[in-house]
Amino acid sequence: MQRRYIPIATIVAIMLAVAVAGYLNPVEEQEVPARVVMDNTGGRVIFNHQFHAEDYGYDCTDCHHDDIESDTFLSCGSCHPSEFNEQFRADHQKAFPTEEACLRCHDDVPEGELAEEDRPDTESIPLRADAFHTQCMDCHEQDGGPYEEDACYQCHAR
Repeated sequence: MQRRYIPIATIVAIMLAVAVAGYLNPVEEQEVPARVVMDNTGGRVIFNHQFHAEDYGYDCTDCHHDDIESDTFLSCGSCHPSEFNEQFRADHQKAFPTEEACLRCHDDVPEGELAEEDRPDTESIPLRADAFHTQCMDCHEQDGGPYEEDACYQCHAR
């Protein structure tokens, strides 16, 4: 009766050893994320970030127009929200590493609640979906990627 537990105990011990080894030796953070998932009304897009960056040879600044002195690029949603609502207005400043970023949209570094006339013109800042679509479609048109109306589902999930 006891012998049947030996294979189970061995398997559990091996699995435990593998789990501990994985925990003690974490995978290094990738310099370029492999994929980026973008949810939108046209259907989720799974953007193969690593393929575009490495295989096509695009430089980071070809897509990320981030001129803030920082070690990493900001998320697109930091400046391009899904909508300019009260939640974005209240929370967006937490996404920026320095106050220098405020000067992209504001004349001065805001302190406290802004009067309506001191707020930036949000009509000139594209929403996230519009910014993505313009960026992607312009590049696809120039470089021969999927383009034209019938090519939408090569990127967008149905």
